[in-house]
Amino acid sequence: MQKNIRIVPKRVLNRIHTFELDDIVVACVKRIAPIDVDRYAHLGLKFTAGQLVLPGNQVPPPGAGRFSHANVEGREVVRKDLPMTTKSYSWESPNWGDWSNGSHTHTITRDVYQRDFIPPKELELSMSFLETSDEGTFVVKFAIEQTLSRRANDFETDLLYNLNLLQENVGAIDVFPSAASVADYTNTVQIDWEILSPGSVGEVLKRMLQGKRAVDADLQKVMEQRLGVLSRFKPEAYIAGTNGFLRYFGAKYSDNLVVFENLNYGNAVYIMYEQWAALSKRSRVDLLKGSRDGFDRIEHREGWADKLGALLKRKKTERRA
Repeated sequence: MQKNIRIVPKRVLNRIHTFELDDIVVACVKRIAPIDVDRYAHLGLKFTAGQLVLPGNQVPPPGAGRFSHANVEGREVVRKDLPMTTKSYSWESPNWGDWSNGSHTHTITRDVYQRDFIPPKELELSMSFLETSDEGTFVVKFAIEQTLSRRANDFETDLLYNLNLLQENVGAIDVFPSAASVADYTNTVQIDWEILSPGSVGEVLKRMLQGKRAVDADLQKVMEQRLGVLSRFKPEAYIAGTNGFLRYFGAKYSDNLVVFENLNYGNAVYIMYEQWAALSKRSRVDLLKGSRDGFDRIEHREGWADKLGALLKRKKTERRA
């Protein structure tokens, strides 16, 4: 999954400071589509008969990362701050290389560092549905089943541990008050974006795919074709979803002019303006239900690239005016 974090991110600490209550939980909310389910297979998520199936609370598998391993197996800490201690090691060897002749004992003595064993916490990860969209995506809450108190002496140590446990297994981190409502959680559903500098279509595609889950050859070909069209209009940057997902990708032509493609429903390209970061968090169904203010939509029919070019040219002219 994702790399571990060495310190609690500043944004997480700032968020905690806004909470009225001292008790918090480490959790995050993800929108999951059918094509994403394999990414969570190690947690027991399944997609059956059009429905996402969630398992009950469980201790994350130790193979997910070093914090997941320590959560199940515990860990040893080498105490280089303490004096070394003398330890003897013994083993048996056969006489004259043949066990039938008996054996003798070898013993060596050496100075070693003292070690402390930290027992496993066996913290559980819970998964629960918050929302289902008409287009078949599911909003799921992932939470570490331990309430932490800001007043505890080891609060930041435990917080860092739980954040890494969630990061290893889900690929995202966040914190919430222990009494947070469902609305508090659903309001945090988001797509995280990575801004990529311009380059050739091949270079950009390679960077978009790097570190993400596998994308089959047909989808890569579609991405390359769509990026080729977007590159014609000279974007200042490209955009790709982070956290291992590549459903969304696109190009940024200015701070208030962004074009998005979506591998889940590739029948249209979306051109978004001032509120693009907020609009991009909404599903296609939600977008089409509401007001069309803030975005335009061009279906991938014959001539769509020319329509996109004309629209971008008009919008750029309007903004300069």
